[in-house]
Amino acid sequence: MFTDGVKLMITGMGTVFIFLSLIIIIINLLSKVLAPYASILEKKHTIASALSHDKASEKAKEENRIVTAILTAIHKYRKEKCK
Repeated sequence: MFTDGVKLMITGMGTVFIFLSLIIIIINLLSKVLAPYASILEKKHTIASALSHDKASEKAKEENRIVTAILTAIHKYRKEKCK
């Protein structure tokens, strides 16, 4: 009974090892095959992406203002509470 368990364990682990090895080999082959086509898939810088970048920076500034307001409120609260 113990040997049956060991056989089953070896079979299962071997199957998983072979499957994962095949996945690694396939991914490596695909990266080599598709490398010449990578330039096609690169994101082109356009006016739309520049506008979205401006909107993102505005959003970041707004988030920084909110964080600053929260930290200021916490500081004032602790200053008044700890007197």
